[in-house]
Parts: sequence; structure tokens; C-alpha cells
Amino acid sequence: MPKTARRRPSFLVILGILFFLVLILWNFRANIFFGGYDIVAAQQGLVKHEKIVEVVFANTESVLTAPAEGQVILPQEEGRRFARGEVIAKIIPTGVDHGDTKEEITLQAPNAGLFYASYDNLEHIITPENLMNMDLNGLLTQISNTVTFSIDQNVPVSKHSPIGKIVNNLYPTWMFVHLDNSAEMVKDDTIRVIVGDYEYNGTVMKVVQQPQGAIIRFTQYVRGSTEARTGAVTWIVKSPTRGMVVPSSALAIQGEEQGVYVAEEGLIRFRSVKVLDDNGTFANVQGIREGDKVISNPKQKV
Repeated sequence: MPKTARRRPSFLVILGILFFLVLILWNFRANIFFGGYDIVAAQQGLVKHEKIVEVVFANTESVLTAPAEGQVILPQEEGRRFARGEVIAKIIPTGVDHGDTKEEITLQAPNAGLFYASYDNLEHIITPENLMNMDLNGLLTQISNTVTFSIDQNVPVSKHSPIGKIVNNLYPTWMFVHLDNSAEMVKDDTIRVIVGDYEYNGTVMKVVQQPQGAIIRFTQYVRGSTEARTGAVTWIVKSPTRGMVVPSSALAIQGEEQGVYVAEEGLIRFRSVKVLDDNGTFANVQGIREGDKVISNPKQKV
């Protein structure tokens, strides 16, 4: 029986297999070589200098009391602004002093401001004047046991009992800020803070040693400072810088030069850079391109 000729492997097939094997070996080598490193891409961004600090707000507040015993009818919208002399609430008398009459008694705003049906009995204690003049340790201690009250409109109130407060939002908000070290702020300096979605400017009126902190007067009323008398805000310690951003941990020293290690073409090369800014987490550097693959943990393994 005649033998059939064996078909020789195609040159293109052999070339394809070799290319595939080389690719696998190259990737295997790259994984072994770079596997111990954390690699991030350099990119344009901001290096911010911000700090979260605990604060206590103080506004100019007036507690409103019921002029007579009765059922109180309050506005539905909390924080609504009223003009001076505008009717804030109505009281339907129920006490014996009024006999059978049910004529409503109106309560007018003593000054323009925002009305809140809730109160905490600190309205005349945590004030801008007291922050500046009283012992802060004793003053701030009273905040720890704060209880917020609000009246039940279905239950009659007694005469002269609190029914809410009005906050003069035409007067600036004041703030005490807790600091790790009072030397972080200097009297008469201007500071910037972020409260909620808004940024505010304030002046350092007083630096305090006990407790460590400073008293700030803002240029305007701070939104949300009435609803939350205490809380955390973001202090912008200094203006951010924009540029090529890498992790601070990527910075390394080679000889007398400062730089970063960049992974390229299967190798790791040291690239000298100029550090323009550094907040301890991210650094703004000059000397590399956007997209360069930077080793973020060089001190550990390079």
C-alpha cells in the first residue's frame, strides 16, 4: 500500500505559536518582575491641604415664649425667615384667664430672622459674647448634655413657656474650633472652612490655650449652624496646588537627587523630579508625564 506524504507544518502556524509563547514568557517575566510593586499612573490633579476639625457654633438667637396659655399654631416650614413685626405664631387661648373667648393671640417677630420651633436652652449661653469673655471650659461643658426640645402643637402650652427661637441671620456666625495645638492659628489671620456644601471666610478673634483652640468670627451667617450647634467642618489650611500628582509614598532619594521610579519597557528607571507641593498623602511633582507608571512603594522593594 503506498505511503501518504506527511503534511509539513505551515511556516505561518509555527511563527504564530512562537509569537504566542514569547508573549506568554514576556507577561510571565513582567508579572514576576513587577509583581511586588504597586504601580499607579501619574495624573493631573489637585494637592489639597485640608483638616477635619470639631467646632461649636454661636449665633445671635432669641427665645420666643407664649404670651398666654393655649394651643400654639406654628409655621410649617422650619428655618423660614420673618421680618420684624411679622406674625410668627398664633395662640388659641385655653386658660381660665380668658373665659370662654377663643380669639386668637398673635406672636410677632421681635426682630428679623429665621424661626425654628426647636430650642436647646443654650440660646443665651452659647453666644458670641460669651465665647469671647467667659471661661470656655465651663461654657463648653454645658454642651455635652444638650437636649433639644420642640412643642407638640396638639398639647396646650403654659404662659411664658418657650415655643421656639428666632435666629438673626443678618449677624455673622461665630465659632470655637478645637485644635491639637493652638499655635496652628494666629490672631487676626483669615481662615477658610467648608460647612456642608459652602465655603466661608472667617477671622481669628482669639487663640485659646484651655481648651486648645481658637474663636472665629465669620463674615456672614453660616448655613446649618443653627440646626447643628456642634459638629465637624473642613478647615482649608492653605490653598491647593494643581499639577502632576503622584502618591507621596512614591517619592524616593537616589544619591542627592529626589525622584520617582517609573516602570517602562519592562524596566524600572529612576526619574528625577521637582516636588512643588506635598500634603503627606499626595505630591505635586514636575519632571514626569501624565500616564507614566510610577512605583508607589519604592522604599520597600526597589
